[in-house]
Amino acid sequence: MFNATTVMLLVAIPALAGVLTALVPGKDSSAPRALALLSMLGVLALAGGIFLDFGAATDPAIYDMNLEWVPSLGINFHFGLDGINLYLVFVTALIFPVIMACAWGTKEAKDKLYVSLILFIQASLFGTFLSQNLMLFFAFWELVLIPMYILILAYGGEKRRTAANTFFLYTMAGSILLLAGIILLGVQALHQTGAWSFDYATLYTLHLDYNTQVFFFLAVLLACLVKCPVFPFHSWLPLAYNEAPASGTAIMAGAMSKMGAFGLLKLAIPLAPEVSAAAAPYVMMIAVVSIVYGAVLALKQEDFKKLIAYSSLSHMGYIVLGIFALQQAAIHGALFQILSHGAAVAGLFLILGLLEQRKGAAYLKISALSTTSPRLAVTLMLFIVASVALPLTSGFTSEFLILFGGFQKGVAAWQSSPLILISVLIACSGMVLGAGYMLRFARAILFGKTNESSLEDLNPREAIAFLPLLVLILWVGINPAPIMEKAQGAVNQLQAQTTSPAALPVAAVNIMPGNGGTNGQ
Repeated sequence: MFNATTVMLLVAIPALAGVLTALVPGKDSSAPRALALLSMLGVLALAGGIFLDFGAATDPAIYDMNLEWVPSLGINFHFGLDGINLYLVFVTALIFPVIMACAWGTKEAKDKLYVSLILFIQASLFGTFLSQNLMLFFAFWELVLIPMYILILAYGGEKRRTAANTFFLYTMAGSILLLAGIILLGVQALHQTGAWSFDYATLYTLHLDYNTQVFFFLAVLLACLVKCPVFPFHSWLPLAYNEAPASGTAIMAGAMSKMGAFGLLKLAIPLAPEVSAAAAPYVMMIAVVSIVYGAVLALKQEDFKKLIAYSSLSHMGYIVLGIFALQQAAIHGALFQILSHGAAVAGLFLILGLLEQRKGAAYLKISALSTTSPRLAVTLMLFIVASVALPLTSGFTSEFLILFGGFQKGVAAWQSSPLILISVLIACSGMVLGAGYMLRFARAILFGKTNESSLEDLNPREAIAFLPLLVLILWVGINPAPIMEKAQGAVNQLQAQTTSPAALPVAAVNIMPGNGGTNGQ
């Protein structure tokens, strides 16, 4: 039922809808919003069907579409699906209709440009995650910046110009070195195969010397740590998250930040495995600093939006920590954290956006939501407990696997690299700090005294919009095994790519009996 054409449609539908939306005549019409929402729901149906249909035994070739673009340079429209980008495609498809439904009644959503920009962002994100050609990947990686820059510039807050420029310049700076690394790999392909090629399948077979791996690894690492963002490359985050419209902030935190994690999984580790193994303890320490630094800053915030922004900085650190543990349980945890954090942080920012729609700047002084708006309060609390990593929520599953895998790796590599275990032990404090700032946030906004006689509660449209995010949070928290199996083949392949004489040897750890096991790396 699902094939390569379906994968192409994930990119084509929002792109085409974005063009059609811009061409709808008249102003203040509901047609652009309706068209956008219908296209997003159609994409969600396709992505959800693929996600449910995809299994450990699924042949990725079923979803492979390769069309020539610039064949003389080895650049093709090559899209495909595997167990890693499957997660990112699904969470992206899930977030966007929720964003559109929450923004439905706003002044911005009545503007065709606003709706078109969101659709173009979605198409660009899908293109980034589905690309199987490195130059095509870079094209979409850069393309997504343009509509987001315009979205912040046109619909952001008072400091939107500074926020948009800072966001654009930071991400572009990281991308310059990435482009140099990509061209270097193309030259290596030319020398080793006799033809230019940027297809992953070809690049993964190249024999790259250590110095080449060092340059490419650093290029990808810098670009991805800026995109995530991770300390100390996060300076653009507070202003951009605070000044962007609620929909833009939800997209940046819920989906765009995952581009950085995806780049590390898809490029840095498999294409520079020896350097990745050597640098892993130091990258893990950077991730831990980000976890603690983001949590401490979040503890100090009185502005709800800044609090969630810094909490996002902390949670992205967990993803990077799990990836560079180079251990299967931790990588599975990082993939789960992509789903969990994407759903939870998007939900938190969108609820703050709804409160801002209702009360304006006074939303920062709102309290006692549990009394005035019980449905909104319950929904907000579910997103909060997922962020706190309460058991039976996706946050617990993901953070437990990351720390479990990281601890196993640290113990096994204690003598050769004690920094790994030290990093994981420090990262555990992030969970305590996270509970502190999120529960303080919950107490401030949900309970206490208020002079408000009432505050408009979630209407049926908004309640239905948040339901898929809440279902995902509980699904991953209660029954994660079937979802984990979908990525098992891709994680096995990633581990095989990083297994080399230069890699750090770690004792095997079996956490999934009967499913091929998970050998610690």
